[in-house]
Amino acid sequence: MSKAITLETLLSEFARGVRNFRGVNLAGSSFPLVQLSHVDLAGANLQGINWSGADLIKANLANANLRGANLIGADLSGANLTDADLQEAILSGAVLVGAYLSRANLRQAVLSGAVLKGAVLHDTNLQGANVVGADFSAADLTGAIAPRKELEEAKLSGATLPNGEVVFDDSDAEELPHPPLTAAADPIAAPSDTTMLEWTNEQVVEFLLQPQPLRPHTYQSADLKIINLGNNCYQLRTVTEQAIAILDATTASQPRITLLVDAPFADLVASVLKTHSFLPIQYCEQPVPAWEYCRVATPAGANVQQGTARQLWKTWWLMLKAAPPGSQPNLQLLVETQWQPIHDIAFAPLAIGGLIIKTAAGDRHYGADTMLLWLELPGAAVVAAPQDPVPATRPWQGILSVENGCLIIQTAVGAIAVRGDNLAVTLAGQPIDIEQL
Repeated sequence: MSKAITLETLLSEFARGVRNFRGVNLAGSSFPLVQLSHVDLAGANLQGINWSGADLIKANLANANLRGANLIGADLSGANLTDADLQEAILSGAVLVGAYLSRANLRQAVLSGAVLKGAVLHDTNLQGANVVGADFSAADLTGAIAPRKELEEAKLSGATLPNGEVVFDDSDAEELPHPPLTAAADPIAAPSDTTMLEWTNEQVVEFLLQPQPLRPHTYQSADLKIINLGNNCYQLRTVTEQAIAILDATTASQPRITLLVDAPFADLVASVLKTHSFLPIQYCEQPVPAWEYCRVATPAGANVQQGTARQLWKTWWLMLKAAPPGSQPNLQLLVETQWQPIHDIAFAPLAIGGLIIKTAAGDRHYGADTMLLWLELPGAAVVAAPQDPVPATRPWQGILSVENGCLIIQTAVGAIAVRGDNLAVTLAGQPIDIEQL
């Protein structure tokens, strides 16, 4: 039988150097970002515990009951989870590098974005687990219960599959084709009034970006040429008439360029665009895969990063963990064509999915694999802005209210009146003070 103990008692004992807490009962406890590296919780009842972002490096959790546990972003590097019950546990973004998970129950667990490089998962049950974007590089899944089709949603470079097969090809490809980003550079050429096939391909692309009116017959290389489509629109083509990119200069102050991903010379064009502060701000699948570029001013010394919303969350969380108390990461998100300071990043409710990024311009909801651009500004952290205890705009306004001691709920078929003493109101699982209604 597990021994009941409060989390406060455990932390107090841990601070005194005690590490053996085998078999204790901490079910339902909540302590995000707790520091418990090397703790021994073998056989403990940790069902439903909230240890998001926790430091559990080399913790002994063998035979522990972690059903439904919240371990989002937790660091379990080298941890012993042999025979642990992790059914329906949430390990999004968790770090399990070199962890031992032999015979662990991970049925219907959420491992999206988790890092399991070199982990040992002999005979582990992964049925119904969400492994989209999980990194199983060099992991050993010999004998694991995991359909190959589901595993293919994860990164498997160098991994040993359940049947003993080793994956040699690297599946760690970007979801969307996009170029790397570098700092701006000055043009390498100036326009000329005569047609010269001596122009390089790079110079022709640069001519497309000139702010003055183009004379398209002037700009042609041995491979590329510019065609005037009228209405301040120009097209970059190969000399064999294959379309590569389109410049829309109808708004002179904010020209936009659409680059066809699979077109010839697309990499060369992307390279020239990035040297002139054009960033890929939107991906379009139809009618053909293409990136829309726009010129975006970038603060001096800032580092532009591109990746998924999940990768941004990992960056935020790691920087937040290292930031001094009362400060937060100095990151900005590109919203349309403006950089907005990020105040917080949180996982959306499971019914919605994805992440919610709180910026100076309001909350933004993104799917976990949505490609985003963000800035890492000089200085690791900034002082966090004070948060109002009650949001300026309450999400229940127009839905819930209290009139004459009666709770009124507005529905599509009319208002529902609820009367009673000591009414408890929750919205999306969060309690609401009835005095605020």
